Amino acid sequence: LSLTGEAESGKRRPCPINQSNEDRMRVVLFIITAFWFFPVSSQTLQIMGSDEGFLPFYYGKGLSEGVLVEVIKDFSMETGIEADFRPMARKRQIWALQRGLANAVFASPHWMPLPDQMHAVGPVLTWRDRVFAQPGMPTDSFDDISGSICLRRWFVYSDQLERRIGTQLVRHDGYNTQQMLLMFLRKRCDYIVMNETEFRFLTMMGGIDPERYSTELIDSEWPVYLGILKTEKALIEAAEDFFATYSIDVEAMLPELPRPDR
Repeated sequence: LSLTGEAESGKRRPCPINQSNEDRMRVVLFIITAFWFFPVSSQTLQIMGSDEGFLPFYYGKGLSEGVLVEVIKDFSMETGIEADFRPMARKRQIWALQRGLANAVFASPHWMPLPDQMHAVGPVLTWRDRVFAQPGMPTDSFDDISGSICLRRWFVYSDQLERRIGTQLVRHDGYNTQQMLLMFLRKRCDYIVMNETEFRFLTMMGGIDPERYSTELIDSEWPVYLGILKTEKALIEAAEDFFATYSIDVEAMLPELPRPDR
């Protein structure tokens, strides 16, 4: 036996390439690349909503019902992005955004939490506070209205309305919209100011024709946006694409919404 022969026999021979292993590696690298460049489908749109609910936009246990809930369901179906509403006290909304408990909220620009850190998508819809009146009451202009009016306690209204309270109008306060509406329907006041969509929803639930009380007087209106944290770039892009062509048919939705618990 020669030393050369032993040395030659001790050399490591190259392993043949396993084609199936190479194919598996390609698949793994493709999946990693897909998640890296398209992270949107793995993220969740976590939308804060008032823990008291906001009829008929979101309400019910876990804020699982409402106009905006249905809109977000459509968003999830079209984009594949999971989304849910998270009940949150209004005074804790900034805290929730900072702690990562939520990354989005429906709000007007004037009431957007952390406005410098939020990207506003939309407007998604228009919030409109309308004056409703008992049949036969004058409603041509704010100069014409006089008598009594039902309003939310601690709420501030437009200047054109506020300056008439105590002179042309006697104010009756309700602690919430349901109590305020009940006072109006029992004719304890001649006028009421409510979000027009909420008024229509609640009167329809009671089998009452809302058109009987509607007027052309608008106390205030403002656009509502979906605010998303600017750090959530993929979610912002998906929301912008979705709402660019999506329109909300509120009138068609209202009769289909479930009755609120209270």
